[in-house]
Amino acid sequence: TTMAREVARCAAAAQSAPPSAAYLALHKGRAEVLRGIELLIDRMHNEVAELLVEVMDIILHCVDQSHLKSKGLNEVFPAICRYNQVSHCPATRRIAVGSHTGQLAMYELRAGRCQSLAAHAGPVTACAFSPDGRYLVSYATADNRLSFWQSTAGMFGLGAAQTRCVKCYSTAPMADVARLNPARLARLVWTNSRTVTLMLADGSETRFNV
Repeated sequence: TTMAREVARCAAAAQSAPPSAAYLALHKGRAEVLRGIELLIDRMHNEVAELLVEVMDIILHCVDQSHLKSKGLNEVFPAICRYNQVSHCPATRRIAVGSHTGQLAMYELRAGRCQSLAAHAGPVTACAFSPDGRYLVSYATADNRLSFWQSTAGMFGLGAAQTRCVKCYSTAPMADVARLNPARLARLVWTNSRTVTLMLADGSETRFNV
């Protein structure tokens, strides 16, 4: 989106000294930008879902990230957590976002980096970190697949963390009638650090182990 591109440009410009006028204007208007995003989520929920990664880029630029050191994303900006494609792990300070293109965007808040993973053949329906942050699970109705992901640090703890798929399951296709409300297609709920329950809109629940 135009706003996401402008945020990226201003963030890059912020590395220079002194900051550009565009950066200063965006910095000053952060609260208004966040209010605008809340309104869009309220009024155009499904449309915003198609641009979740771009929206998250804007949110992370505009919120006070120091708050995310002690609070969950659901406290700092609760509106974005209405999407089951968004998950925040306070323990590891990471945010995962499932995109409409099947990618998983993994934001490492400590390092200020974002890693993009080719996860599914179509829109990611839901994703969720395990309670201890060791695993991320993703699910998509587009390819009827549930995948477990694990991040590992570089040698001797140096370098960017690398995320890889450690286990995949094929899932039963969802009935067409259950797809009428895209926002409520599925939820992923961890019951312990290695078991997750896939809860579908048709009322079915299935457990998977990593």
